[in-house]
Amino acid sequence: MTVQLAERPAPFTAFAPRPVWAAGPSHPGLRGDENAALQGGPWFAGLSAPLRHAILGRANVRHVAAGDLLARRGDAHASWVGVVRGAVRLGASLSDGRDFTLDFIGPGQWFGDIALIDDQASELDMVAHVPSTLLVVAQADLRRLIEGHAELRDAFLQLNCQRLRHVYRRFEELHSLTLAQRLARQILRLAHRFGRPMAAGLSIDLPVSQGDLAAMVGGSRQRVNGAWRQLRELGIVEFGRSRLVVRDEARLTAAADGRIVLSGSVSSATPATSR
Repeated sequence: MTVQLAERPAPFTAFAPRPVWAAGPSHPGLRGDENAALQGGPWFAGLSAPLRHAILGRANVRHVAAGDLLARRGDAHASWVGVVRGAVRLGASLSDGRDFTLDFIGPGQWFGDIALIDDQASELDMVAHVPSTLLVVAQADLRRLIEGHAELRDAFLQLNCQRLRHVYRRFEELHSLTLAQRLARQILRLAHRFGRPMAAGLSIDLPVSQGDLAAMVGGSRQRVNGAWRQLRELGIVEFGRSRLVVRDEARLTAAADGRIVLSGSVSSATPATSR
């Protein structure tokens, strides 16, 4: 077996520890587990208790079905949305009729603040990917929160710095990593947000198509299918009941880091050695 040589990139860590969070302000329209999911979001959990209480006091609970359009690209005055249960797809409808998926946001994450703060049109479609429970804050209420809480202005700066770093990282990956590495990293990100431990691995409780994966990693569906097939035949991942299942997180992380090189066929998926 020919051993492929590869540069050793910085190790990829998708499973960053979340802050330990005890009881916090709750919304009366949410169940206990939904409030816990909201409080488990690192950004929201990092806010002071008075600010979290003020945000929840301005937020309305909205239950949406899969496919419901929350905001369309080009819309003005959308809402600030926090995901409590389910998932929201961020993307756009292309001129040829295809849907482009940029990312998914899950429980504990917030989105939509940029368009409300700079008073510009939304740059992305926001669509409920599965039946979801959301907290929705109108533009006028968000501005009152910002005016009344200097902490929130600083927190938004931190949040958007995190987003910008994420975009830089994704851009760098697109130009410096193989398709297989990008796919492995994206699967790990989805597992971090939507993964549920099970006896034989980690189930990603989110229906994701191969077209979604191809769009998120910047590859054709055919090439992504080939990389996925290699990961599956190596026993690292599989599809189970329309869900992605991570069978071997350690080896998936190795593939994301380039320590397992996938190319051509399964027989060429070999450990990488240093130059």
